[in-house]
Amino acid sequence: MPQVIDETNERVEFRAEHLNSGIHFKNLKTFPVHFRPGRGSSSAHFSVADNQTIDAHISEIAPGGHNHMHRHVNEAIIYILTGRGYSLLQDGDNPPIRVDWEEGDVFSPPLNWFHQHFNLDPEKPARYLAVTNALLMTTMGVFKKEKRK
Repeated sequence: MPQVIDETNERVEFRAEHLNSGIHFKNLKTFPVHFRPGRGSSSAHFSVADNQTIDAHISEIAPGGHNHMHRHVNEAIIYILTGRGYSLLQDGDNPPIRVDWEEGDVFSPPLNWFHQHFNLDPEKPARYLAVTNALLMTTMGVFKKEKRK
């Protein structure tokens, strides 16, 4: 079984440093993102209208790249903004399920399943918007995010 590393604090610190607050954001397809070494991708986090239970972030995966396999105790709905690729979703030791996606698609990794996103375009980045209930989980004191090493 691969080693699992808690990355909760790294996510909290990155989000605090790169948080965008407001009630309206223009063109998430080109919105500035920051590289996040612990994730292996770039992202921007949003506090939208001071919501207390839901938040959002965009992630950008480099051309031909992928992020690290990870899981979290919060729910997430992922909307593909640009690009094409696939995600591997894995429940425990069961074989992974492959979900192919492209611009305009939406999917949701099941709660606490490991998942990893891959960009199939060797020339252009892929980008997605994730809307989550991570704020609710944090308020309840149960938020946790882990990655496989």
